[in-house]
Amino acid sequence: MSKVKRQHYVPRFLLAGFAGEDGKLSVFGRGRGCWFRAEPENVAVQRYYHAERTEEGEIDTQRIENELSQIEGDGSSVMSDLLSGKRPTIDQRNAFALFLTSQDFRSPRKRQEYADMLLGIEHHKFEKNTVRSVEDYTRAVKQASAVRKPFDASALSDGSEMTVDENGTVSVGFEATIRALRAAKHFAPIVAEMDWRLLRARSKTGYVIGDSPVQLYEDSTTLEMHTGPGYWRPGSNVSMPLTSEVCFVASHSLPHRERRWHPGFTVTEAKGSEIRFLNQLQLAGCFNQVYAMSDFTWLAEKIAALPAAPNRLSFMPVGADGDAVSVRTKRS
Repeated sequence: MSKVKRQHYVPRFLLAGFAGEDGKLSVFGRGRGCWFRAEPENVAVQRYYHAERTEEGEIDTQRIENELSQIEGDGSSVMSDLLSGKRPTIDQRNAFALFLTSQDFRSPRKRQEYADMLLGIEHHKFEKNTVRSVEDYTRAVKQASAVRKPFDASALSDGSEMTVDENGTVSVGFEATIRALRAAKHFAPIVAEMDWRLLRARSKTGYVIGDSPVQLYEDSTTLEMHTGPGYWRPGSNVSMPLTSEVCFVASHSLPHRERRWHPGFTVTEAKGSEIRFLNQLQLAGCFNQVYAMSDFTWLAEKIAALPAAPNRLSFMPVGADGDAVSVRTKRS
């Protein structure tokens, strides 16, 4: 079996639902005022994106890719039935829920968040002769920057999953963040038991999709109860656009709602306000790009107004003015 080198973090079959008659998508870059047309094959893709480090220390580029291919195949089959209005069986619910949560945890935004968390943990595990804390690291980088000397990053333990880029950014390799995918299997059963809705837009160009298409948001009735949405929290909703005409939303059954023996499944016409809200989630939650069937002027303006995606983790040292401290690094 040949190795798959170009690995998508949003499946091509999902992106295809937002392509125009020419088979291409309009691609809008976060924080940029320009857009271009491209085929689903050439967007939301990165070379060996699903690579992972094995226990033996080697890089496996195919195991996760093969596993996700099976999940995508099952999810695609169920999605076809959902779009036709068929009520999902228990097995179909489980398969599609796993596809959705896997899509969430493989996204660039989720990886960034997970890497940030790992970084916060990693700096506590350094040995005695290494940088002991973020404060120590920041201080060392600023001192190196002040005297225009390269920052010596060789003190970082070789066993650490942290890396230091040439500009002084501390980060965690993507082969480590792939572990976040394991969480998908824990959250999938929760989504399978939620109430499902398909919101159909009147227009073929109703919905857009971002490079991190699974978005969680909180019900207005529980906003004051929690600090944010979560798969397990009552009042949380999970959304993902399926095509430019249909968006999937899963919700917990709240006490004031009608009690059912089985999770609900409904197909309704979306209100204009719902479409705008769900599209705004895609814009706000994208990491780098949003994809649409048409070259919307409103979309180009809104995404251009967003701040550019961060290309560093939160522990990049900053000066008193808030700007990142730039310094070369060296390793002995």
